Amino acid sequence: MASGIVVDQDVEIPMRDGTVLRADVWRVPGEARPAIVYRTPYDKTATRTDPLPPDRCVRAGYAAVVQDTRGRFASDGEWDTGMWATEARDTHDTVEWVAVQDWCDGAVGMSGMSYLGIVQWLGAMLKPPHLRAIAPAMTTSAAHDPLATGGAVRLSHLAGWLGFMAVDWMRRQTAQGRGHGFSSLLRYLNSPQEQLRRLPLGRILDVPDSPLSLGAMVERGHAYGPDIRTTDVAVPTLSLTGWFDIYNGPSIALHDELARRDPGGHRLVIGPWGHSGTLPQYQGELNFGLTAAGEYGPVAERVLDFFDTHLKGVERAAEPVSYFMMGANEWRTAGTWPPEESAAGLWYLREGGRLALYPPQDDEPADTYTYDPDDPSPTHGGRVLALGELVGGPLNQRHLEERADTVVYTGPELAVALEAVGHVTASLCFASTAPDTDIVVKLTDVFPDGRSILVCDGALRTRYREGFDSEKPLTPSVPERCTVDLGHTAWRFEAGHRLRLLVTSSNFPHLDRNMNTGRRPGQDTGGVVARQSVFHDAARPSLLRLPVLGRRQPGEDGG
Repeated sequence: MASGIVVDQDVEIPMRDGTVLRADVWRVPGEARPAIVYRTPYDKTATRTDPLPPDRCVRAGYAAVVQDTRGRFASDGEWDTGMWATEARDTHDTVEWVAVQDWCDGAVGMSGMSYLGIVQWLGAMLKPPHLRAIAPAMTTSAAHDPLATGGAVRLSHLAGWLGFMAVDWMRRQTAQGRGHGFSSLLRYLNSPQEQLRRLPLGRILDVPDSPLSLGAMVERGHAYGPDIRTTDVAVPTLSLTGWFDIYNGPSIALHDELARRDPGGHRLVIGPWGHSGTLPQYQGELNFGLTAAGEYGPVAERVLDFFDTHLKGVERAAEPVSYFMMGANEWRTAGTWPPEESAAGLWYLREGGRLALYPPQDDEPADTYTYDPDDPSPTHGGRVLALGELVGGPLNQRHLEERADTVVYTGPELAVALEAVGHVTASLCFASTAPDTDIVVKLTDVFPDGRSILVCDGALRTRYREGFDSEKPLTPSVPERCTVDLGHTAWRFEAGHRLRLLVTSSNFPHLDRNMNTGRRPGQDTGGVVARQSVFHDAARPSLLRLPVLGRRQPGEDGG
C-alpha cells in the first residue's frame, strides 16, 4: 500500500429502501477530496478497474469508493439479471451518500467498464445533484446493441457471464440452506464448449427459480440490454472502448448521441483492446506495443485529465477523440469520430473471388455455399468475450477461409498504404433457401507472408434486414439487399498487403447458430441445411463500404 493511503473495508452505505451495500473506501486521512465511485457485481476486492485503479486515484488527489452492488458478495439484498431500474436508484443513492462524507469535498465522479459502466449511465439519468462526470467504458444499450450482432444472440457472452455470476449466487444459496439443483450450472462451468452445443439453448443453464436463466434471455433475442437514454444525461462523459470490444459499436453510438448535441463537451477513447479490464497490448498473436496497454500507455492520464477538469476545475486541453491506429501502432487525436478527413471508399465483390474498386459492368455468376447448423464456422478472434481457446484466440483466419461454407474475395496488392478509419459496412445482394438465416462478414488484412488477420466483422440475422423493430422472413431463393454492420475500426493496411472479405453464415459460439427454420431463438431442437447465394452482377452489386483517411484509394488500375 502506498504511504499515507488507508482502505476502510466493508463500509456500510444504506439505500433508500433500507438495504445496506458495502464498499471499500481508499483515501488519505484528514483530507476532503473529490471522489471516484466504482460499483461492481464482480467482487470489490478482486475487480480490475483499469485504466484508473483506486490506488492511482488516491495518488492523483482523489478518494476512491469500490462498492459491491446489491445482492453481490459483501452487499445485502437480492440480485437479478436486468435489474436496471434498481441499479439506477442504488447508483444515485451511493453518489449522494459519498458526497456528504467528511473525506469527500462534495464532487463525485464514476469510473469502470462493462456492468460498472452501464450503472454509471443509469445513475446519471436520475441526475444525482453531486455527480459531476462519468467515465463509462465498454458499455451497451438496448437501442444500439442489436447492430453489433445483427439481431443474433451473443451465446458465449451471455452463457459465460451468467456462469461467472452463478458462482457467488450458488455460494449464497448454499449458505441459506438452498444448495441444490445446481447440476446444469456445474456441467456448464466444467465443460462450457460442450454445453454451448446443446439444444434447445435453455437447457444449458436451467436452474428452477433462479435469476440465471439463459433460456429466458435467449427467448428475448436481442432485446435484453439496458435502456440508456442519453437525452437524460446532463453530466460530461468520457466513453472508452476497444476495437475488439463486443460493445465497440454501442459505446461509440452513445458517445455520438451526446457529441452531436454538445460538440466538444464529451470525450471518446478507443484502443486496440477486447472486452477486458486489463486493457492489454496483445490481441491474439498481435502485439501493438507498450503504449497500447492501459498500464503503460496514456489512457489513465486522459481519464485523470477529464476528471481534473470536471471535479477539480483544472482545465486540461484535450481533443474530444483519442484513438489508436492499429498497424501504425500509434495514438492519434481528432475533433470528431470518425475524423473529418475520413471519406467513404467502395470495394466491389467480383467474379473469381476478386475484391475490386470498380463495379461489375455485365452479368457475373453468383457465388454459392451451403450452411449446415450442425457444422458451424467456429469463432476465431474478433469482438468476443473470451470463453475458451477458440473464442478470442489468434486473429489469423486462414483455416476458416478454406471451409466449404465460406466464400472469399481478395483485393489487389496495395501500391501504397491505406488507412481505414471509421464505420465499416457490407451491402450484399443475398438469397437463401431458408426463411431465416444469418450472414456473417469478416474483413481481413492479408500479409505478404500469407497471414489473413481479422480487422473487423459483423453479422445479420436476415429476419431483421429491414430493422430490429419488425421481423420479415425471406422468400426462398429470391435475392434481397442485406446490409451487415462490421462496426468501427482504425487499421493501417501497409503497401504490399491485400484486403480480403469473407462471407459465411455462422460465428459459433460467439453467436448462436441460426437453425434456418424461422422459429424464435432457443426453440429449435435441430436445424435444416440452407443453400446461400451472393450476387454481384451489374444489376445486383455487392460491395464493402470502407472509410479511409483522405480521398485517394490505392488499388488496381482496372476492374
